[in-house]
Amino acid sequence: MQSVSQTMPTEENLTCLHVQLYHPDQSVQPLYSLLRMNQPYKINGEDPIRIGRDGQSCSFVLNDTRVSRKQLSIQAYRKPGSIDLRFTVQNMSLKGKIIVNGHELGHLERADLEEKALLRFGRYELLIWKESGEAQDSFEVLFEKLNVSPAREMGIDLPCRIAVMDTGVRIHQNVEPLSPEPLESDENLYT
Repeated sequence: MQSVSQTMPTEENLTCLHVQLYHPDQSVQPLYSLLRMNQPYKINGEDPIRIGRDGQSCSFVLNDTRVSRKQLSIQAYRKPGSIDLRFTVQNMSLKGKIIVNGHELGHLERADLEEKALLRFGRYELLIWKESGEAQDSFEVLFEKLNVSPAREMGIDLPCRIAVMDTGVRIHQNVEPLSPEPLESDENLYT
């Protein structure tokens, strides 16, 4: 007779990629209604995480017409000789830029994600951080909503523009969108 410990499957300790989302209009619009929040998704290590508004080509969908059909992709990888999973992000949007820890990515450009990374596109801010695990062939992704801008929480200043009022006094104002929101149109809408 086998003991219980020999017949029970071994519980995997998966690396978890936390994706914390913030948008200034998230309380009035159901932007995350198509995401399962606060419940981890198990992902095969070979499969990319694609985020955008198109449910056919993206594994995770934002309910927002201002988001590109394919906004970004996150891919797991491992350096030679290392068991630690690392992640890279790629901008999939033709028209919008993604800012990764202050560095702008154009279409199809990639950047390695640090242990903690701040991604910004349009008016979205994503704080992504990794909780290391031991599993080799899969990982988890966990979407969470933030109620406060992670950039402000981390003390990162948003770019300012200077407004000159009629009095000639200069006023510095924070500008939310760091990159223009994509203005894409579906070819199928006008047939």
